[in-house]
Amino acid sequence: MYELTAETIIFLLRVVLVGLLYLFLLVVVAAIRRDVGRASADQAPTPSVGRLTVVEPGTTGLQRGAALALQQVTRLGRSGRNTVVLDDSYVSSEHAVIVYREGRWWLTDHDSTNGTFVNDQPVDEEVALASGDVIGIGAIRLRLA
Repeated sequence: MYELTAETIIFLLRVVLVGLLYLFLLVVVAAIRRDVGRASADQAPTPSVGRLTVVEPGTTGLQRGAALALQQVTRLGRSGRNTVVLDDSYVSSEHAVIVYREGRWWLTDHDSTNGTFVNDQPVDEEVALASGDVIGIGAIRLRLA
């Protein structure tokens, strides 16, 4: 029979330790690959499914007739963090949001100082939009196309 010497036990422990280390590295690499794949899928741009046409640019510097692409969630406001930046003194930093849901566009005012209007009617709660509706923010007018 084999006699288990201290050297044999240490050798076996080293082999087991190296095996566990390789197993750990394999699990880490698999987790990283899975997370990177998920992150790239999450960051894939949402295709534009609509647009706003500038009817009246106010003082934004936008051109009348310019098309602004809408995303699944489109934030409108003066801050550079918004999807559509409207650099006008009557526009709040985060003025309003347009969301595509249930096959329709929905507009919500984000407690803006000067309000948001659809076809000259104030938006007090979430409102469904239809093609051709005109959104008013200060002197700016945007038509949903």
